[in-house]
Amino acid sequence: MIRKKIVKLLNRYDTWQWIQIALVGGIVTSSGLLVQQLVVSPRFENDAVYTPPPNIIADGDLAEIAQLGSGGFQEVGKAIRPGLFKSESPQRDKPMADKTIERIRSQLKLQCIMDLDGEPVAYVKVEGEGMKRCRSGDTVSNLFTVLNINKTNVEITIVGHRDFLSF
Repeated sequence: MIRKKIVKLLNRYDTWQWIQIALVGGIVTSSGLLVQQLVVSPRFENDAVYTPPPNIIADGDLAEIAQLGSGGFQEVGKAIRPGLFKSESPQRDKPMADKTIERIRSQLKLQCIMDLDGEPVAYVKVEGEGMKRCRSGDTVSNLFTVLNINKTNVEITIVGHRDFLSF
């Protein structure tokens, strides 16, 4: 009996009409949720003022720096959580960093070193991007940074790891 009523109801409307009914139902539901979120304000337990839990400062040096600064800087220092920032130390002993460094290194080939206007300039071929002109201090395509240009090689850093490009 129930099956016959369901089949009769399904046969009453066409596929496009069912799609329209579903869309209208979705719009009505989302509108209701939106109105509920706008009307109902978040309430705290016993209408007390919310105070976040105290944060832990990860590094002792960071705590010293935060206390040396102004009051605003102290507040920023308290908000830093452990593991929030990457370390500045080179990532030499980590296999993923080694693979990344080797992948980037394999894409670079030193073509020549010249003096332009009394300043050494290196031309490095970057795979997929072409020839790049580099001077000391330049960052090239967010891949590497040139530290120093010598007569036969170029000193670069890739992900904090020092390396040399040579002919």
